[in-house]
Amino acid sequence: MLAAPAVASSAIMCEGEGGEAIVNLSTLSVVQVIGAYAEVDGTAFSTGPERGEGTPIVVGQAFGEGDAMMIDFVDPNFEDILVGLRLAWKGDEEIWTGTLKAGEKSVDVSCTSG
Repeated sequence: MLAAPAVASSAIMCEGEGGEAIVNLSTLSVVQVIGAYAEVDGTAFSTGPERGEGTPIVVGQAFGEGDAMMIDFVDPNFEDILVGLRLAWKGDEEIWTGTLKAGEKSVDVSCTSG
């Protein structure tokens, strides 16, 4: 019998007035996005129906350095950035804070990890 590979993962859950995002990450030493759902100003985006209904997005780039994380989601043709997430770790509060952006709309968010 073949066993499926084990996948260790976590999630970052972000909320702000006018937007929210849930980004599932692997627990590698680099930022590796497994899937995501975001909603900004009433418009939803999703990497797949298992994450929720919304405009289809794929990971364009994901990068972390020090206490910062940057993730851009693009359309499936890799033509336009549809959703951007810019976060900074606030160790004293044990939260991420930053912005969630879609188009011209930008939302200040705070995020927890789980």
